[in-house]
Amino acid sequence: MVESIPKEIIKELQSVCQLHEEAVCNHDKCREFSESLSGLLVRLEDLKFYRMADRLMSILLNCKPKEASHCEKANLVGEMMKEITKEAKRAAGK
Repeated sequence: MVESIPKEIIKELQSVCQLHEEAVCNHDKCREFSESLSGLLVRLEDLKFYRMADRLMSILLNCKPKEASHCEKANLVGEMMKEITKEAKRAAGK
């Protein structure tokens, strides 16, 4: 990732990543994660960080909150979130 993501975006990304870890078996947290990630996606697009916004969109495409069962793609989404967060931190020199 070549983009130099602002520190406040990285903090928000870390917060959303943590929220996903809490959301795995909690439908309300899962919906909160999805809404938070959507908000971050819009913010990244407004700031013209299109590559990262595209990656967050791919996560949202895999994120489908379910009420009565465990998320089938929780591990995939979690790993994608961790990888994006790690890359953003590396690009910011953290």
